[in-house]
Amino acid sequence: MPSIRPRLTPILWTITLAAAAAVHADNLATSRPAVTTSNPALVSVAPFLAEDFLSHVKYLASEELTGRLPGTPGIEKAAEYIAAQFAAAGLQPAGEDGTWFQTFEVRRGHELDPETARLTVPDATEPVLRKDWIPLPFSDPDRVAAPLAFAGFGIRAEQYDWDDFEEFEVTGKVLIVFRYEPRSADPDAAFGGQEPSRHSLFTRKARTAARLGAKGLLIVNPLRDGEEDELYPFSEWSAQRPLNLPMAQITRAYADALLKQAGKPDLATLQEKLEKDREPQPFDLGLTIELHPGIRPQMVKTRNVLALLPGKSDDAELIVVGGHYDHLGEIPNARSGSSEPQIHFGADDNASGTAAVIELAKVLAREGGLRRGILFIAFSAEEMGLLGSRHFVDHPTVEFERIRAMINFDMVGRFAQDKLTIFGIPSAPEFGELVPRLAEPLEINFRTAQSLSGNSDHAGFYRRNVPYLFPITGLHSDYHQPTDTWDKIDASGATRLLALFHGILRELGDLENGPTFTAQDTRARPEEDLPRPAIEEQAATNGDTPAPAEARPDAPRADPEIEMPSRPQVRLGIMPDVAGDEEPGLLVEMVTPGSAAQKGGIRDRDRILKIGTHEIKNIYGYMEALRDLRPGDKVTVVVRRDGQELTLEVPLEATPAERSRQ
Repeated sequence: MPSIRPRLTPILWTITLAAAAAVHADNLATSRPAVTTSNPALVSVAPFLAEDFLSHVKYLASEELTGRLPGTPGIEKAAEYIAAQFAAAGLQPAGEDGTWFQTFEVRRGHELDPETARLTVPDATEPVLRKDWIPLPFSDPDRVAAPLAFAGFGIRAEQYDWDDFEEFEVTGKVLIVFRYEPRSADPDAAFGGQEPSRHSLFTRKARTAARLGAKGLLIVNPLRDGEEDELYPFSEWSAQRPLNLPMAQITRAYADALLKQAGKPDLATLQEKLEKDREPQPFDLGLTIELHPGIRPQMVKTRNVLALLPGKSDDAELIVVGGHYDHLGEIPNARSGSSEPQIHFGADDNASGTAAVIELAKVLAREGGLRRGILFIAFSAEEMGLLGSRHFVDHPTVEFERIRAMINFDMVGRFAQDKLTIFGIPSAPEFGELVPRLAEPLEINFRTAQSLSGNSDHAGFYRRNVPYLFPITGLHSDYHQPTDTWDKIDASGATRLLALFHGILRELGDLENGPTFTAQDTRARPEEDLPRPAIEEQAATNGDTPAPAEARPDAPRADPEIEMPSRPQVRLGIMPDVAGDEEPGLLVEMVTPGSAAQKGGIRDRDRILKIGTHEIKNIYGYMEALRDLRPGDKVTVVVRRDGQELTLEVPLEATPAERSRQ
């Protein structure tokens, strides 16, 4: 990797600009020269070379970089590579303290802290972590102390005439329940058996117990021939989606010790009676348990990479050209049915966008001469909730007021005339004339998206009244899959797209005024109310093959006992703060004008604490609450605003997808 000097010397910068003036490119609005490279399959559009574009994608999407997950060596190599490309182009560092980088912390799931994890029952031997018990990775991190009760399999299933909670009060208790379902090893069982229903899922057991008022769950393996009493492994990936209850798994030996202490039958007797008589009989143990899961956020450092092509004055206005360079890393993939980690290479998403930023930086730096400056940013942690771009918007390394427009490249590697969509054209009236005029001589057809797409790095700029353009060449069946590899990238098509935006940037860079920010119509946004993973799940269904729910980046993968949240039928009309924090509740990033939330009195930056009877601790609890509601309902929403709790009545409206079915 080339060494990176923190700042170019004035002499070197002068030489760079002088050389740039000598090689100023022809006006691409009137000419579209094509050059065939040494590879006949790579056709280039001047001044961009398909081979150069593809070389960046090959490296960024290589095995060496292992999927560019924030907090891993792979993404650090990617950051150094991008900075080296910016330096070689003759740009100036635009990060912190004269460097190319802006460092920030992100939460990457949760980790188990053995120093604080405790499970204690008075007068009982304290169990050993990882030997006798283990917190489940999707446990709520809160400590709980409560009476202990046994509740069978923890299932309420009317269609199977099974209710482990019938005529039993579980409010305020921690429940011991069997894993799986009754007769889970029996292929002929009418309920349960070797083809389990959704009632066997950890998720469903937790949801059922929480709705009935339980304070926690202890899961224990039932007896099954040939199976060891193994504890569920604590996985970083499963820990990314906490459920609403403190949960742990205990061994059969420890469960039997508690039952014996309480003077109750052992597990084998209880299981046999449940499966033979089909008569659940929950009971209190007369013991008190204290459970501290010991789960804490796992914080990692990552970096945005920033470079500046200066304008004609030190305080010149700026155009931001950005794209995220992170991806999902090396993780299991549920679509393949394997729990083994696989590299998710992220060639299109978003090595392609990063390559676009690098190549535009090289060409524009070589040409120079723009009135405005161009600020190039490779964002990290986009896949975790637009965190890199949000950090820059909240902590800009330049005066934010100087920024007049933002161009965002995210998934531009699968060029096709019928799939190229450009978002953001309605965000400035000047774009409506500029983009078609420059696209015509390049023979580029595109679709203009009229509504706001809030699921990429331009979103934070838009919320600060910065007009944007966001081209995307289409979703596909390789989206967020290990099969998103460099050999599927259309580098020739990418050079056509780069030629278009090269012309756009040169005109924006020389504008005396504008572009003029115009708020877009957000009422039809399909992604509002959804966390980024759900946005992506919905978007992926527009590709060649629908992506299953398990394919989402932060969901537990390849685990048949984890249920993904289904798409709600209703929406409030908010853009949630998908990054979240450690405070309970869901922070409202933005309320959609005219939405149910606005009509009900919810405001930007309110923190939603409760919806109906559901306490909201995070984005997943919010989704869980919405799935129980129907269009036309009025629901009580409790929010915290300026330190005070307010209770609001909000009328619910159907999602666009639900309206289309009505």
